[in-house]
Amino acid sequence: MKRSKGRYWLTGALACALGWPVLGSAADDITVGVFVSSTGALAPLGVDMERGYRIAVKEHPNIKGTPIRLVVEDDQGNAATGLMKAQKLVIQDRAKVLVGGTSSAVVLGLAAQAARLNVPIVSTNSQAVQTTGAQCSRFIFRTNPNDAMVANGTRILLQKRPELAQKKWFVVYHDFVWGRSNKEQFEKIPGVKVVGEAGRSMGTADWSSTISEIQNSGADAIYLALAVGDDMPAFLRQARSYGLKQFMLPPLGMPDSMLEALGTDTPPLVTGGLFASWTTQDKDPKMASFVKAYTAAYHTVPGPQAIQAYAGMQLVLTAMEAAPSLSPDDLIASIEKSSVDTVIGKLAIRKADHQGTVGTYMAESAPLKDAPGGAKVGWHVIQQLPWDMVKVPLNETGCKGL
Repeated sequence: MKRSKGRYWLTGALACALGWPVLGSAADDITVGVFVSSTGALAPLGVDMERGYRIAVKEHPNIKGTPIRLVVEDDQGNAATGLMKAQKLVIQDRAKVLVGGTSSAVVLGLAAQAARLNVPIVSTNSQAVQTTGAQCSRFIFRTNPNDAMVANGTRILLQKRPELAQKKWFVVYHDFVWGRSNKEQFEKIPGVKVVGEAGRSMGTADWSSTISEIQNSGADAIYLALAVGDDMPAFLRQARSYGLKQFMLPPLGMPDSMLEALGTDTPPLVTGGLFASWTTQDKDPKMASFVKAYTAAYHTVPGPQAIQAYAGMQLVLTAMEAAPSLSPDDLIASIEKSSVDTVIGKLAIRKADHQGTVGTYMAESAPLKDAPGGAKVGWHVIQQLPWDMVKVPLNETGCKGL
């Protein structure tokens, strides 16, 4: 009881300090707080994620007969802003759970304050290993693959295509939490030969100096650890204009909306770490149903982040429905033991570190005909790599226990 009183005193004090009235949601609804990047370089991902969440809630609009209220906040891809928005969602809106995480930096910032926020936080896009690794927390869950799992997908790709394993790689990466994490995991793959690297800030528009470094390095392959915002298309366009012929591997692929924007400027791309592809609808009725709902609502096909968001929110809503109460402890326990059959297969949580038991997809960009939403280019799945093929053993995650 003392702990509970202390918590409510703290939240009330924070609300007053921030100028927020402690109103909470209406008594006849349940608030789920969403934090995504609606503006800034990562906005294309955040928009896709929000759309996926909304469709999941539209399909599951009530918890035990009580309507769900979805409150969305723009974290701008900034850790400090993300924390402020999370506090607002918990204190003012009385969110029972937070879902989102376009940026790993934002999720890691929330992880540091998770005990004070005192609600489950579920990320469907944070890829930095430490999210469920060195900075694991009983409050933090991840339902998407992490960078080490993506690297395992890339390793399998290189094994299946030995001509790629023999190449000399130049690594282009965004010099922030996710880019450094992804680059490090790629460089750990046995046999990979890296002959150069260039780290650049988010928002880089002119890649000419990086392209010059690539040309002088002797590399015949480029690994693109770029957050799939505006920078990735800018790099690819300039690479084409400079005549770069090197094989290019974006570890996560890129959103389908960006493939569409590039159009004929899109070079042949292959990835082992794609989060998901709507093109699996031909063999998966669940995916076909989701694609139909998504294209009807937004007049375009869903990207990988939208698909992961939809599946992650389904798990959250299933866990909320099954929980004996909406207290933090009951919700955490329910998320830990819930599972749901989704468009990306069966999704559950590994209790020891709260990593989602998902896989990746080996895929290549390909032209399309008669596709939903008028899509002209998409990710053709070569092989689905399930959890058992890409998972990281618990003793290698860096998580010391929850």
